[in-house]
Amino acid sequence: MKKVKLDRINRAILRILQINARISNIELAEQVNLSPSACLQRVKTLEEAGVIQQHVSVTNIDAICHNILAYLHIRLNIHQHNERILMERNLNKVSEVVDCMRVNGEIDYVALAVCSDIKRLDALCDELVSHNPIIGKVTSHIVLNRTKWFTGYPLENLQWKESTI
Repeated sequence: MKKVKLDRINRAILRILQINARISNIELAEQVNLSPSACLQRVKTLEEAGVIQQHVSVTNIDAICHNILAYLHIRLNIHQHNERILMERNLNKVSEVVDCMRVNGEIDYVALAVCSDIKRLDALCDELVSHNPIIGKVTSHIVLNRTKWFTGYPLENLQWKESTI
């Protein structure tokens, strides 16, 4: 993997691209005070180093289809590493699970699921338990209103790692 220096300019590029991944290279270059070719080379280097993993668009799902959003609290009854890794792989194959995090505390995972309706959500919860023997319990928490969407990390408020990764 290519090494990249996280200097002031690369940090600015990352902050800008998080807000608008479709910004033209010319506009981006102007905002970070670089030539377009130098700016494009920096973006490519950030991609090759794995700092920029993908460019995405945020879809207003409520505008285009009926859906139920729910946070799933997943509790395991077996905590062996190999079993957990297999369960994570299985969970990653479920298209309705759009985000999943291993957490500490009373539960083991928190996942965000998007289903077509409450019946599908109920079936999904049942399927997760029946297809993954290490899952002991799935509790769903239906989202009534989403007041803030994730659109990027607060890079300006986080402590950056070493200048080269």
